[in-house]
Amino acid sequence: MFQRNCSSTTSATQSSATDGSATEDALPGPKTDDPPTLGPRILGTYSRGLPGPQVMVTGGVHGNEPAGIVAVQRVLAALAAKDAPLRGSLTGIAGNRAGLAQGARYLARDLNRRWVLDDMVALLSRDPAKDTPEDREQRELLHLFAPLLAAATEPLVFIDLHSTSGDGAPFSCMADVIRNRKIAFSLGVPVVLGLEEVIDGSMLGFLCDLGHIGVAIEGGQHDDPATADNHESAIWIALVAAGCLDAADVPDLADHQRRLREVTRGLPPVIEIRHRHVVHDADEPFTMLPGFANFQPVGDAQVVASDSHGDVRTPEAALMMLPRYQPQGEDGYFLARQVSRFWLALSAGLRRSRIDRLVHWLPGVRRDPTRNDHMVLDRERPRAVDVFHLMGYRHRRDEGSGFVFTRRRPDATGLESMPSALQDLLDAAVAAADEA
Repeated sequence: MFQRNCSSTTSATQSSATDGSATEDALPGPKTDDPPTLGPRILGTYSRGLPGPQVMVTGGVHGNEPAGIVAVQRVLAALAAKDAPLRGSLTGIAGNRAGLAQGARYLARDLNRRWVLDDMVALLSRDPAKDTPEDREQRELLHLFAPLLAAATEPLVFIDLHSTSGDGAPFSCMADVIRNRKIAFSLGVPVVLGLEEVIDGSMLGFLCDLGHIGVAIEGGQHDDPATADNHESAIWIALVAAGCLDAADVPDLADHQRRLREVTRGLPPVIEIRHRHVVHDADEPFTMLPGFANFQPVGDAQVVASDSHGDVRTPEAALMMLPRYQPQGEDGYFLARQVSRFWLALSAGLRRSRIDRLVHWLPGVRRDPTRNDHMVLDRERPRAVDVFHLMGYRHRRDEGSGFVFTRRRPDATGLESMPSALQDLLDAAVAAADEA
């Protein structure tokens, strides 16, 4: 599947190569002989050498979601054909190449998990011969990202393209930091807040925690041909929003905007995740009832699925999001509610004025004594959760006497380099490869 999609637009990679495209041979780190069924990691790079943002578009992080691969190849080919005056660069990156080759979400584990420091250090400290297919993919992606992160003086722009097993309109997801809003809101599709925070160890979460821009786009259902079209439109709009292109450089920009506006007509512009139903191994087989789609209203205590224990009911009335109609994945479904534009504007104003620094003075809130960026909320003050969300504190863990809240790296703290524990291991791997 993946190889067929790549070969259909080979000219995009060849054309952009004349403008400084990266190739598989240019990747740092250990060199491996890929089976012939795997497509390239770098789908192409387009640059005119003009100063501007570096935009990285990843597709196929889940191997049964090839539409993003198709879309970024189309955009690379069009840029090269037009000799477009792009500022900065656009690079297309394939995620789970082994999964793409087999049309499977993953082969051993979800590639969009375990992007947390301890897990990544354990991975890089281990003999590569013991890697699972997704371990190998993550190892190579870390080697790809490391020099880009080290050289960055401004936030890099990461756009991660996905699709869904259930039906529904496109939407974007972002970690709740101000720097992500310009691109996410420019797309004209609903924006989902809190998804990156309730999923531990996502790739974009790791990159955002270093101070970079990260927006995920769910383009539609896996097998719907319109999903690649939606992704392509989103890329063009994002390039303009990021400052890589002027609107005049994209003659059909209005058509791209119209496409996304029409397929999302009538949907709430912003929602926030309220609940994640996690499917554990002991819960399988998990089966969603047929007919649920993204943004569909569901009632309180409504039966929406079944698992090994019986009926699965919703904990509250809300909007259904990402129902799982595929055999793999630990996320059964999510529930969300609409967020008002006033609430968004208020949150932006509070953060820009740095009032968020005073959140630990709220009644029932205290700063964790050993972790400066962790806030502890007493269980007796549940209404304070909304205040935490205003300040971007959306990741919540239950730790004994209270709830511990954390947030993604705020804009005011700037960029952070790759954690030294990771960088040292990456450098050692490169040195060993050079000596071999």
